[in-house]
Amino acid sequence: MRKLLALSFVALLMVASLPAVSACETEAARILNGQLPSPTGISPNKDDSIRETVRISGIGQEVARTQLWMVLMGANLTERQIADEIDRAMIENGSNPDWPSFETIVASGANGAIPHGDPDNAGAGPKQVMVGDIVVVDLGARVNDWVSDITRTYAVGGTTNATIIKAYNAVYDAQNLTFPLIEAGTPAWSLDDIARAHIEQEGFGEYFIHSLGHGFGVCVHEPPLLSGGNDDPLFGLSYNQQPLAVYDAITIEPGIYLDGWFGIRIEDDFLVNQEDHEFLSEIIPRDLDWFMIYPDAYNASDFPGLGDNTPPGESSMLPAPIGIIEIITLFGLAAWRKLMGEDDVELV
Repeated sequence: MRKLLALSFVALLMVASLPAVSACETEAARILNGQLPSPTGISPNKDDSIRETVRISGIGQEVARTQLWMVLMGANLTERQIADEIDRAMIENGSNPDWPSFETIVASGANGAIPHGDPDNAGAGPKQVMVGDIVVVDLGARVNDWVSDITRTYAVGGTTNATIIKAYNAVYDAQNLTFPLIEAGTPAWSLDDIARAHIEQEGFGEYFIHSLGHGFGVCVHEPPLLSGGNDDPLFGLSYNQQPLAVYDAITIEPGIYLDGWFGIRIEDDFLVNQEDHEFLSEIIPRDLDWFMIYPDAYNASDFPGLGDNTPPGESSMLPAPIGIIEIITLFGLAAWRKLMGEDDVELV
């Protein structure tokens, strides 16, 4: 009993130490329910743990892109099925299976114009992903209490639509403009202003509907808020005038959302350090070529068992390989049918 009381007291202390934002309510609730992230409190190896979460997130994005390629090749997959496959892969590669960073978002087509995807299904619902969809994939892993938060956007089958391509380039370039200024002492709001000015210049200002980014750590949304001066209910954070500080972990995630049509967001993770910053998610491609998914993006031979990823109850989109014995047998069967006058019999 004394041990239980002691653990409860530690839990309350941990709750009190968590950032007071709505995005941390899930973590706080888990602690209050006795599901402590670490028996001894928050693990100290923050930077190395976050680096590992980014590595795992890269695997998650690769799985997402491969799943979307499967859609292009004829597989019937829903947002939820793709999200579940992403989660499975990240857990297999070391992400905490019991305490996710957040619910993986797979938002296709018009759902992508909602920043956090299908609101009735935790960001990934029953909508079937279709060829031609623009798909926003927002995911994160958790290692030793610490999280990542990385978004990529994909065009299933590519696109030649000028508006979509211009929007993607606007988001990509807005990110790049902010990167050189990520260092201790830079006012967080100034990064938002730079990115927002570029997106406005490209004609999409009214469609960039949230702040440029946010801090993260134990919670996926923590101070500082990279905002030009407004509260941001999307991130559950309030505007603050503090500059970036050494050891901050932040996201840069401009987005453009055209209601009822598509959304585009690219989100990357950074550690602010003594020199300037560490671009953690640079290892995950984000350029226009990565955005476009064409039939030649992957070869089935490069992904052993790729056909096995088809949801239960559905046949694989990839035909089984035919060997020389099967070919000889088929020719022999055809010759026999010809000889017996049964060439009009339908093979079952």
